[in-house]
Amino acid sequence: MKKIFSLILFFPLFLSAQNQDGNEPENKTFGLGLVPQYAITNGLRVDLDFKLNDKNHWLVAAPQFYFRQNPDLWDYNSMFGLGIELQHKIYLKREFKMVNPYIAYGPVVNYFSVREDGYEAYEFNENGGNYIGLSDGEMTTKIFKMGGNLIFGIHFLMLDRLFLDFYAGAGMRFSIDDKTSGLHEHYNDWWGDMGYSGTLMTGGVRLGVMF
Repeated sequence: MKKIFSLILFFPLFLSAQNQDGNEPENKTFGLGLVPQYAITNGLRVDLDFKLNDKNHWLVAAPQFYFRQNPDLWDYNSMFGLGIELQHKIYLKREFKMVNPYIAYGPVVNYFSVREDGYEAYEFNENGGNYIGLSDGEMTTKIFKMGGNLIFGIHFLMLDRLFLDFYAGAGMRFSIDDKTSGLHEHYNDWWGDMGYSGTLMTGGVRLGVMF
């Protein structure tokens, strides 16, 4: 296990070293990447990196897509979601190198539509009085989540255009939904849930290509 971890850690450095022939890497202005760990939560995240006017400042737009039908591990019937994370990324070196440490921060917004079996409240009138009843069946819960992240990372430029990026940091989330309290799943059992509210640790791997 230690050998595998060491290989993962030093392999990007090895490839970066192969690319250093005494010349600086050519100027990069755009990056296209994927964050593979989003597949764990039935998602897909695509990162679009845009270089700003300042040499070491970049804007990252990361749209997210989620879909799952009849899952085995989650207590819902189907789920669809969208989201986006925006980051202001600042590389700590003004000139782009083969190994580039950075900090990044920015907002995150998500929307989820979840179909589940449960009880849904409804109002009705009987004998001049207003009452609230419960209907048993499949219902749709809409979840809105927002927050922000502050991360630190290392960006490895390999073989001129390929990159591998390791990052870690912290963030905060606040979630609301459109259902009556206590009558349905809130999906707030842990920090990875769709409806989580609170602080969290974030981290992962990005890989892609730069132009």
